[in-house]
Amino acid sequence: MVVLAVLRLPLRLISRLCAWWLRIDLKTAELLRRHDRGALPPPQQHDVRQEPSNSTPRHQANMNGGAPAGPHANHVADQDENASSSNRQTPGHLVYDKYASQRQAWCDSIRDQTLAWNFNAFELYSRTHGNPLVTITVTLLETYELLDGWLLDRAKVVNFLLRVEQEYNPNSYHNNTHAADVTQTAAVILESFKKQVKEIPKLEYFSIIIASAVHDLGHLGVNNDFLINSRHPRATMYNDKSINENFHIARAFAIARESPDLDIFSGFNVDDQKQIRKLMIETVLSTDMAVHFDLLNRFTTQVDAKPDLSEWTDRTLLYQMLVHLADIANPSRPFHLARGWAERVIEEFCDQGDREAAIGLPVSAMCNRTTMNMPRAQLGFINIFLKPTLTCFERAAPDFVRMALEHLELTIREWSALDAAGLVLPPHLMPKPAQQQDGAGGQGQQQQQPAQGQGQQQRAPVPPRPQAPTPREDRQLPLRTP
Repeated sequence: MVVLAVLRLPLRLISRLCAWWLRIDLKTAELLRRHDRGALPPPQQHDVRQEPSNSTPRHQANMNGGAPAGPHANHVADQDENASSSNRQTPGHLVYDKYASQRQAWCDSIRDQTLAWNFNAFELYSRTHGNPLVTITVTLLETYELLDGWLLDRAKVVNFLLRVEQEYNPNSYHNNTHAADVTQTAAVILESFKKQVKEIPKLEYFSIIIASAVHDLGHLGVNNDFLINSRHPRATMYNDKSINENFHIARAFAIARESPDLDIFSGFNVDDQKQIRKLMIETVLSTDMAVHFDLLNRFTTQVDAKPDLSEWTDRTLLYQMLVHLADIANPSRPFHLARGWAERVIEEFCDQGDREAAIGLPVSAMCNRTTMNMPRAQLGFINIFLKPTLTCFERAAPDFVRMALEHLELTIREWSALDAAGLVLPPHLMPKPAQQQDGAGGQGQQQQQPAQGQGQQQRAPVPPRPQAPTPREDRQLPLRTP
């Protein structure tokens, strides 16, 4: 009896330890089972930006797409088998779809604007709480009957686009609003040259829409020369060749291959996937302004040799021109939109110049805040790049080009009038007094401003980005689709 009494305590402890261990093991098995079904997030250790930046990316700051941080962010809920999906945490590789219930209404509200040239991406940004790219891309895919009843999985497409939109950085110009604008522009041009090519396969519609949506993905707000001169890791990775463009398209495919939930290409056979990948790569790489003149020359040569576009068996060059034109076409929008885009691109250029000066690099000619003249910069871009591109592409999309050129002529008059009136930069982009002194030995363009006291010398607060253009009456042509 004494022996049994002595052994009773350790036996009880061993029994309780076994029971505790068994419960732990059963709970772990249940968690693993739910993980395989997709109810629980997989462990995430990746850094999708791949290099540090001055501003923390939105998805990095909050991997749960807006869910509150803290102890609840990584909490694994031991929920019942039949618990609703809304109570389950979004997997870490996905973005929480905060506005899923509103998206269809947003798409329906812009359906009649998807092919209009007065499409306002700034307004769409505000209306969709910062989600213009997902909204316009889904709407266009629905318009061309690509989402339902074809080869795409709607859930995967939305998951992919949410990740893409989240990885666009909040730059002044190269942001998700610009991507939405370019995607809509590409669709307008596609509609215009349907008469010339007679038939466009759904696979090509899909490739061009998605390529346009990702064409500036992860842009850092600086050009390729800055990345080369600053010895940025991306310049090392891509051997100083089309650095931004190579990164954008590589990142897009990396996202799609990260998880089956994001793989928008999974419904295509191997040959179709190769064709889509080739077309997307070629079109995004064609947005590098370094290849601009070569692209125009090659297109002109091919059109001269074979004017009937329906006879082109390989349309890669045609689509390269289309996406490149869509990327630079915003100065030919109605002027109140064109001016909004001009202010943003000039702001981004000036910000790059400030960064170059801060790290001891020579300030690029078009990025010097103290010598920048916005009207003249826009007129130069229009006359050197945009107008020749439109003229070159007229045989492919004559209706679109004629409409764009008509608006462009009015825009040229507007910028010329603003230049004559002495506009140099918007008030919030004016250099600080110290910057003016540093740049006094430059071209002296700041002296062209009319004296209006010291108010113009102060830097006004920068409004939220993307900033909606100031409403104004424009002397413009009746707005219409091509």
